[in-house]
Amino acid sequence: MEVPYPLSTSSNCGDPEYGIRCEAHTGKLYFDAMNGSTYLVRSIEASMQRMVLEPSSWVPGKCITQDMLVSEGLWLNHTLPFNLTSSNTIFLFDCSPRLLVSPLNCTSSSLCHQYLELSEHVDRNRAVQCASGPNPCCTFIAGGMPSAYQIRLHASGCQAFRSIIRLDCEKPASEWEEGLEIQWSPPPEPACRTKLDCSGVSTCTATTNSGLLRCLCIRGYYWDHATGSCLRKSKHSNTSLSIKISLGVCSFFVLAVVLAVITLRRTGKFSNQSKLAKAREDILKASNGGKSARLFSLKEIKKATCGFSKDRILGSGGFGEVYKGQLQDGTIVAVKSAKVGNIKSTQQVLNEVGILSQVNHKHLVRLFGCCMEAEQPLMIYEYIPNGTLHEHLHGKTGTFLGWKTRLNVALQTAEALAYLHSSAYTPIYHRDVKSTNILLDMELNAKVADFGLSRLATPGLSHLSTCAQGTLGYLDPEYYRNYQLTDKSDVYSFGVVLLELLTAQNAIDFSRDQDDVNLAIYVTRCANDGTVMGIVDHQLLGEEPSSETTMSIKLFTDLAVTCLRERKGDRPTMKDVVETLQCIMERM
Repeated sequence: MEVPYPLSTSSNCGDPEYGIRCEAHTGKLYFDAMNGSTYLVRSIEASMQRMVLEPSSWVPGKCITQDMLVSEGLWLNHTLPFNLTSSNTIFLFDCSPRLLVSPLNCTSSSLCHQYLELSEHVDRNRAVQCASGPNPCCTFIAGGMPSAYQIRLHASGCQAFRSIIRLDCEKPASEWEEGLEIQWSPPPEPACRTKLDCSGVSTCTATTNSGLLRCLCIRGYYWDHATGSCLRKSKHSNTSLSIKISLGVCSFFVLAVVLAVITLRRTGKFSNQSKLAKAREDILKASNGGKSARLFSLKEIKKATCGFSKDRILGSGGFGEVYKGQLQDGTIVAVKSAKVGNIKSTQQVLNEVGILSQVNHKHLVRLFGCCMEAEQPLMIYEYIPNGTLHEHLHGKTGTFLGWKTRLNVALQTAEALAYLHSSAYTPIYHRDVKSTNILLDMELNAKVADFGLSRLATPGLSHLSTCAQGTLGYLDPEYYRNYQLTDKSDVYSFGVVLLELLTAQNAIDFSRDQDDVNLAIYVTRCANDGTVMGIVDHQLLGEEPSSETTMSIKLFTDLAVTCLRERKGDRPTMKDVVETLQCIMERM
């Protein structure tokens, strides 16, 4: 491997502060960190001033890396010109529960879980060991202080680490490139022992910041680290110098005027943006009792979404677009953007942030925060990668949902809605319950999303004078007639979702007969006629469904029809729905 300047493998080549070690009998290069850890140099990019190291090997049969035993992690000498680059995504394994309060991502969404489960670099036995603790692994991006100079391991912290270079979440974990990227600072003047080591335009002189002698450029020359040599300073006549000074003075005044104009304009623009951001924050605080959601900067969100790249769009709707993003700590998120200039869309995003900042339930999409600096407000929330319930029911994901799975999704969704109605500090009405707003994670667990139309059940709000809002086919007919918003409106919409789970048909479908376009009306009529089994998703029944399955389907249908009763007073509460679904599941 070619070793470029200023890297040094001996005292008579390169710069001694940039030392790496060449093992004579193997011809391999090694980087010696502090406290005794040694790493194989896998590649060197001279133009980028970077090199890639081989991570420390695993201790046989254990979830421990060798550098844990030698030096408790990677330690770089901060007085030398080496540090870790931000291209490294670091995974820490077998971590203590105290790491939960750290700025690291130690949650189940951490990318290190994908690495353990799917990477070909980890055998199955070790993956089980590394994932056996209460908080088995954490993720963070290297670079900055203190992670620029160290990756700490400790028996009471984490006992192993791995690094992925330029991690691309779109690629499977088996294709992630392991390695630890180190960069070095541009070299100063070359070291010397006598003046004979220096060129004719430099002299061997002691530097002020260390005991090293260096070839410092003589008067009239300057050190150019790009070329690694002393270059002559330009000489000009007094006349030329006077002209340049005059031009410089004139240019300075012109530039000062231009900058003043630009500054005034920008000040006005930034002032307007600040006022807008402040107004949005005030709206949020007013809607959630003074509590404020975590605020991200626009710069952070642009970086997370690759500048709102079209390749990152997950979906779009009447509100705007949703982008996939990755926060600095490695957390994968979804970023919802309101439509530019659309007041209604902006209000919905602000409302959704205000609502989600007050709730916390395992079957509700988790809010990470928002960004108020952008022209349109941005909402940052948990990324659920496995599609919507609607997509699964209609075969768009390639995953068939069995009857027990559908029962489980129904129960989890009901639990989330019951929490909103009965356990949230101020009861919340979702107002847009539908299969496209129920997301499924990789284990097919439900997460209720999209709170743009949600409202707090504060006094006076149960009798709205505005037009009914919601989605055709899911809208409570009594709310549609009277504009009276109650928890029973969500119960009705959930009843339609139960019918979708039962039949795998759309809530509104104009390909059905004219009288059957609305699924709620269609199934209710079939239930009254005793023919409901004829419209149940045939994949659920199979050739000979068990008596338990048949009975649970009938009970499930009865529950759905009860939720869809015309008068809201005849419908159950979501707590009642949860209890009924639990009983149905116990019979399976």
